[in-house]
Amino acid sequence: MEKLTKLPEGWLTFFLAWLMILIAGYAINEADLMAGLDVLVTVGTIAYLSGFLLAKSTFSSRTAVFFTVAYGLFFVGYIIGVRYIDPSLNWSDRLANMIGRQIDWLGKAFGGGTSRDAVIFAIQTSLIFWVLGFSMAWYTFRTLKVWRVILPAGLVLLSVVYNYYGPQPLWLYLVIYILVAFLFISRTYLAEQQSAWAAQVVRYERSITYNFMAGGLILAMVALLGAWTAPPLAANSVVGQAIGGVNTPIRRLQDNWTRLFSSLRSYGTATNDNYSGTLSLGGPRNVGDSLIMDIFVPDQLPYAYWQAVVFESYRDGQWSSPDGERIMIAPDEGPISVPSTQAREAITVTVRNYIPNAGTIYGVPEVIGSDRQMFVTQQVDNRGASLVSAVQSRFVLQQGDFYNTESRLSTATATQLRTAGRDYPDWIDPYLQVPDSITERTVALAEELVTPLNNPYDAAVTVQNFLRQEIEYNDQIEAPPPGVEPIDYVLFDLKEGYCNYYASSMVMMLRSQGIPARMVAGYAAGEFIDDANVYRVRAKDAHTWVEVYFPTFGWIQFEPTSVIPVFVRPDGDSPFSASEPLPNLGADSDVLDREELLPDEGLIEDDAPLGDLNLPENQPFTLANLFSGQNLRIMGAITMVILTGIALYMATRINRRVEADVVQSYDRLGLWARWIGREPQTTQTPYERADSLVQAVPEGRGPIRRLTTQFVHQLFSRSRTPDPTFDPQEEWKVLRPLLLREAAGHQWQRLVKKIRGRVRSIRY
Repeated sequence: MEKLTKLPEGWLTFFLAWLMILIAGYAINEADLMAGLDVLVTVGTIAYLSGFLLAKSTFSSRTAVFFTVAYGLFFVGYIIGVRYIDPSLNWSDRLANMIGRQIDWLGKAFGGGTSRDAVIFAIQTSLIFWVLGFSMAWYTFRTLKVWRVILPAGLVLLSVVYNYYGPQPLWLYLVIYILVAFLFISRTYLAEQQSAWAAQVVRYERSITYNFMAGGLILAMVALLGAWTAPPLAANSVVGQAIGGVNTPIRRLQDNWTRLFSSLRSYGTATNDNYSGTLSLGGPRNVGDSLIMDIFVPDQLPYAYWQAVVFESYRDGQWSSPDGERIMIAPDEGPISVPSTQAREAITVTVRNYIPNAGTIYGVPEVIGSDRQMFVTQQVDNRGASLVSAVQSRFVLQQGDFYNTESRLSTATATQLRTAGRDYPDWIDPYLQVPDSITERTVALAEELVTPLNNPYDAAVTVQNFLRQEIEYNDQIEAPPPGVEPIDYVLFDLKEGYCNYYASSMVMMLRSQGIPARMVAGYAAGEFIDDANVYRVRAKDAHTWVEVYFPTFGWIQFEPTSVIPVFVRPDGDSPFSASEPLPNLGADSDVLDREELLPDEGLIEDDAPLGDLNLPENQPFTLANLFSGQNLRIMGAITMVILTGIALYMATRINRRVEADVVQSYDRLGLWARWIGREPQTTQTPYERADSLVQAVPEGRGPIRRLTTQFVHQLFSRSRTPDPTFDPQEEWKVLRPLLLREAAGHQWQRLVKKIRGRVRSIRY
């Protein structure tokens, strides 16, 4: 008991280590990934206290590990059983329930399934915190391993903070953890030194603890300030490409984590998605040539759009997406249950994203699945099928991320669509609404074009072709004047516009004639690279188009914008194949100068190369892949940072050891003398050397003379014993900055003289 109460390591060490495990536990609980994670604080505390007692016991390491495993299983099982398992069950059934959950989770982990069991996360995280609490106590009080105390809990905390996009400022927990970790390092180092001093009967000031802790705190604050002001790694183009340009094993690990813990609450972030739930008809649009994505396809498609969001209602020059439920769908749950339609062919594409912090999952209309967990915004028809308006990744997509998208591409022919009829479902009504602001002459124009025709398909083609012929493409038009209806203004006054105006005009004209239509935003096909089967999509390909609903066949794409190739569907009674050669594209299909809606902000500026077009799924993980190319540069940078930190730590320890010794301190005075131009002479006595140094640094007279006197006393006096009350390090605290300043000034003067001498020699 006396050993515990006195605690050689110091009770401050005890509380600092405990505080670190508490910070990590409170941060995870604050992230609100699921209810009840405050148990981590309890588990971590019990584990830390038991680890402390075991570390101070006489048990061997093996015995202590056995005890902590037994304690951990008991306490974690009890806490989880009380907090999460049905209280009506007896304890044997609760235990069987927890074991069964774990077995089921392991089956999904190795079988490729998706787990929605939140209790598994609580069990496994509690076990991790038990290990953290025990190891922090063991490596503090049985065998001091500072980094084994700090790094494990720190990495857990860092992973939570890095992947959290919610409203809580979790970065504050990381800042506090770093400050406490620096204090812990300072305190444990001082405890080691105090133990050594006590063994050598060396006196020291009791206030040294305060000075050490203050120094550690200041050092931590300086390090944090440096990290805060330093540019991010991704600001360097080479590092950014290395981090974002490859699908590393770490990225795959993150994907598996989200698959196995899909029940956890997730938060959105400020993504760089280029479309939202509204779109306004405004003024000029200026976009660049920035790369958005590469889309790998089995073969060139007969037509291609990359869908982002659907717009339903139009009012006062602004489109809005339909209100709907937002649900999460995991890859192993199968495709989205969309309404059944005919003449559709399944198409799977692989998308390589180049937008930082993207959220939208792009695919050919209509998207029905992805290998990513998705948030699907949907309405439900009277048969329970999903009417999808947007698909987003549950977790943020980074530059270089790959994902697969499965879609159902329409292969309906013109003949099939002409005979589809007008038997529309009830849920289609919102896509027939026309606001009162649409002018009479807009409706009259639509009626004039459509009345002679006897089916919606020919009506849609006629309106499409009219707009392509009569409206000139211009993406630099000014916004419509106040109080003027934008569609009317473009159709009858300006007769110029870009895709938003083309699509809006066609949708309203068709709706006014009882034909359901909607506007969809995303990207046009982009540039197809034949030898790679890749569509390269850039910012200039941003686009809006029209979809018209046909009974039995669903939503069908039409292209009223004059500068985008129009797809002419073949005639016939049987659907054509999407794998057939590219059908005829319209008369003006050679015009590809698209400058559309998308703003430049947030897009990558550099044109990323295609690079290796083999998809990551076809590249087995090997050591050669890990230690090659860009991965090697990342690992090299991390290694340099670690080595630099180790070097600084070792240099500090060596420096303190040298300055604590009188003889080595005197030798160091000689080194400083050379740096300030006072080279010691072999004929000089120690006091003469000291006087020479004092002439250069008069403010250091006292420390220099005292260090020299102690050196002479220790080497040449009769007793040759050091003065136990003399502390060389106190002298160096005063002397070091003076010598550093003088040495810097002297070396600068030497450099200036050399430069002047070389200039003179060149001149003459």
